[in-house]
Amino acid sequence: MRLRYLIPALLAVVALAVLACNGGGSSPGLTPTPSAVEEPLVTPVTAVFACDAAAVAGEPDASAFPLEISDSVGNTVTLEAPPQRVVSLSAGHTEILYAIGAGDQVTAVDNTSDCPQEANDLPKVDAFTPSVEAIAELEPDLVIIFFDPGDLQSSLQGLDIPVLNLASPESVEGVYDQVELLGEATGQVDEATDLVADMQTAVEEIRSEIGDVADAPTIFHEIDNTYFTAGPGSFIADLYDILGAENIADATGQAFPQMSAEAIIEADPEVIVLADEDAGETPDTVKARPGWDNISAVQNGRVHIVDPDIVSRPGPRLVEALRTLAAYLYPELFP
Repeated sequence: MRLRYLIPALLAVVALAVLACNGGGSSPGLTPTPSAVEEPLVTPVTAVFACDAAAVAGEPDASAFPLEISDSVGNTVTLEAPPQRVVSLSAGHTEILYAIGAGDQVTAVDNTSDCPQEANDLPKVDAFTPSVEAIAELEPDLVIIFFDPGDLQSSLQGLDIPVLNLASPESVEGVYDQVELLGEATGQVDEATDLVADMQTAVEEIRSEIGDVADAPTIFHEIDNTYFTAGPGSFIADLYDILGAENIADATGQAFPQMSAEAIIEADPEVIVLADEDAGETPDTVKARPGWDNISAVQNGRVHIVDPDIVSRPGPRLVEALRTLAAYLYPELFP
C-alpha cells in the first residue's frame, strides 16, 4: 500500500476500533496501567433503552415488501420479505435492532455486541477479520456492516446474501436516520418511528434543562492514552455540540484526530472526559502526566470517566450518553 493511502487507513482503523469495540477491551497496542480510582457513572440517567431490560420483540410487518433500500455507500439491497436471520457486525446496530423490536430476527452478532443481554447468547462473528464462509454458514437473509474489510460486501453479495453497509453516523440526526432505515429493512417501521420520537423528546428535554448557558466549558474527550480524540464530523463530537460545550478538538478539523500533549495543555480544557478506563486511565494517571497538572480540569478536579459503550455506539443509548456528559459539564444543573 502506498504511504499516502496508509496513513488515512491507519486513522480509519483507530476510529473504527473505537466505534465498534466501545469498551470491550484495551485499545490495541496500549498497555494497561493499574487503576487507582474508579469513578461511578452519573445515575440516574434518562434512558429509552437499557441493556439489562428484557428485550421486547415485535411481529414484522410484511406489507411493504418487497422493497429496495440504499445503504451508506449507495448500494441498493432488495428484500423480498422481512429478514428473519439477520447478522449484525456492528454493536451499535445490534442495539438498534433490539430497540425497535427486531431482536428475534437477529441470528448472530459481532464479538463486541453485548447489549442487550440476549445478544450474548447468539453466535459471534469477528467484524474486523470476518470469514465469508463462516457468515454464509449462518444462512443470513441480511448482513449489516459498518465498514467493509476485504471486499466483504461484494463477496457476500456474490453468494446472493443481501448486505447493508451503514457507516457510523456523523451526528445524532444520522442515528435517527439509521434507526428509521433499519425499521424499514426489518418490517418494524412503527417501532422505529416510536423509538426516534422517544429519543428526540429525551434529547430536547436535556437541551431545555441546559438552556442558554453563558459560560459553556471547554472539553477534551480522550479516546485512548495516545491522545486520539473526537472532533468535527464524529458522532461523539456532536454530543458535545448538543450540550453546548467547546471541544478543543474542533480546531483540528478532523473527526478522529490525534492531538499532542503540548496542544492539549495549551488548550487548557476545563473538563476532561476519559473514555479509556480499560487502558488504566483515571483522574490520578492524568494528573501524573508531565505538565498536565497545569490544566484547569486537573486543578479543579474535573477529570471524569465515562463508559465508552454509551458514548461511542451510535444508537438508542445516546440519551444516556448525553445525560451523563451533561452532568460532568454542568454539575449545578444535573446533580
